[in-house]
Amino acid sequence: MGKITIDHVAIMVSDLEKSLEFYRDIVGMEVVSPEEHDGGPISVMTAMPNVHMREYRLRAPGGVNGYTRDNEAGGQLTFDLIEWLRPTSPQQRQPLHHVPSAHICFGVEDVPATYERLKAAGVEIVSPPVSFAGEGNWHVLFFYDPDGNLLELNEVGTGQQEDHDFNWSTA
Repeated sequence: MGKITIDHVAIMVSDLEKSLEFYRDIVGMEVVSPEEHDGGPISVMTAMPNVHMREYRLRAPGGVNGYTRDNEAGGQLTFDLIEWLRPTSPQQRQPLHHVPSAHICFGVEDVPATYERLKAAGVEIVSPPVSFAGEGNWHVLFFYDPDGNLLELNEVGTGQQEDHDFNWSTA
């Protein structure tokens, strides 16, 4: 098998324009392109009849951990917001530790300053910024988008994965 890359991450949203405002204006993503899929291949791909969805493809202006989208070494990642018009999506937020679940982490230059900006914008935040020591010194926090998708901020330039001893807990 040839090398594998990550092409995009997609999240389902209930209101595409509201989510676009959140991710573009509050988080800081930029629009790559709007897309619309109505029947045909998307219905075959999803194994659902008569699918109609709209999406915005976004990207982080700073690239992926320093790789820009045009860099052949990496960074070909887009972040897709998808609203299902037909059939409509059921909505139910699960607890943070629910399986299946996932979160998406964004790198920022200053987690505390970004935390204050998110808080001022009325964003639902799980906790204030936290620092992890022992495997580096990571500055992070969790927060939610308007649909309850879990997001994380990680401060770029802090922390560095370090070799460390560990034992899996048997508790």
